Amino acid sequence: MVRGRKQKRGDIVRIDIGNGKQFHAVALTNPLFAFLDGISECGEPFQDVGDRAVLFKLWVMDSAAKSGRWPIVGKVDPPTVSALDGAVFFKQDRISGRISAYDAIANAESPLSFEEADCLECAAVWSPEHVEDRLRDHLNGISNKWWASMRPRK
Repeated sequence: MVRGRKQKRGDIVRIDIGNGKQFHAVALTNPLFAFLDGISECGEPFQDVGDRAVLFKLWVMDSAAKSGRWPIVGKVDPPTVSALDGAVFFKQDRISGRISAYDAIANAESPLSFEEADCLECAAVWSPEHVEDRLRDHLNGISNKWWASMRPRK
């Protein structure tokens, strides 16, 4: 387990959400992470990422791994990381209300309908605490207030 360094592409981090439960995520192109489905009990060895579906992909502040809050517990091979990498987010101009798709790998924007945007994550950098709240809410089957606050507006 590695604490106190910035995550590198392919690193697997452990995210403790309390009550002995934890999720895992794979660091992709910084600051993007793929959060994996499947809860683990503390002390349980981590299973191969190939066994897990991706719940969502978000940009996360560097402090998550750098501070040791999300310790690095493994690494995935480059082909697996490449298969996971990339995400399309929505952006909405606060003044005009115009919505666009933002491809994080291509660094390109394109027009997007409200309905299409509502199926995507917002282009925002999340704090580790808010991600942990979202994972707890996922586990408990309830809507997350941070996610809800960033939905597109008509």
